[in-house]
Amino acid sequence: MLIFLIILYGTLFWTIYVSFSDWKTITPNYQLVGFKWYQFIVAQPRFWVDIQNNLKWLILGVFPTVILAIFLAYLLELSPFPGVESYVRTLILYPVAMSFIVTGTIWSWMYEPNRGVFNTLLREIGINSQLRFTTDPDTATYWLILIFIWQYLGFAVIITQSSFRTTELVEMIEAATVDGAGKLRILFSIILPNIRSGLLVLISLLLISTLKVFDIVYIVTFGGPGIQTDVLALNMWITTFQQRLFSAGAGLGVIIFLMAFILIIPYTIYALRKWFE
Repeated sequence: MLIFLIILYGTLFWTIYVSFSDWKTITPNYQLVGFKWYQFIVAQPRFWVDIQNNLKWLILGVFPTVILAIFLAYLLELSPFPGVESYVRTLILYPVAMSFIVTGTIWSWMYEPNRGVFNTLLREIGINSQLRFTTDPDTATYWLILIFIWQYLGFAVIITQSSFRTTELVEMIEAATVDGAGKLRILFSIILPNIRSGLLVLISLLLISTLKVFDIVYIVTFGGPGIQTDVLALNMWITTFQQRLFSAGAGLGVIIFLMAFILIIPYTIYALRKWFE
């Protein structure tokens, strides 16, 4: 534990220190220059595009996943065929086992406007699709978020199903069924109020995953068209390892950490408290 803490907090404070230094070439330069690189970062139009895109990921990547997971998990619980439930659960969980590199490569093939899977299938059924998917600056980020939802849906379903299967909740559902309550009434009046702790933990895990998203954007669009799909993590990588502005890259890393600290960590602590109540 001590070694872990030294590595974790040692690298954290080292990154903060570098962000206040003047390291802008391969050769390290630890001369302190204050907030110079933070001013440089916020003066870049790309930074504000990144902030907007990360907020889109936080909102549109998390809540649709949770809502779909709740209904899909409930449908699996209602299934009268245990074999079907086991098969579907395995099928939707499989994408979680895939790396984002593999996922991004597969979906980039499917999204290709001319010969991609989606537009090819639409042409086969007589629809002349004009969808440009990730090559459209206005909608590219949303198509990337769809990949995230697809990959994390199975994970969300498993977490939600595990929340369904507590002894107390099962007994309440059985009592409500005997009293003649409908399926939707049971879902909204009994199940959802009693799985809040599980949902809070699920949401916190998804928030962390969306904030640090990098692989999907890197593989599918590399931030394009232009910088329309860029996110903070990709900007940090490009700034550090392509532009060799190490102090600026460290500054972006600190900003990502602060976003996590401000947006996610308090929520995670609250969720864990609710979980153990």
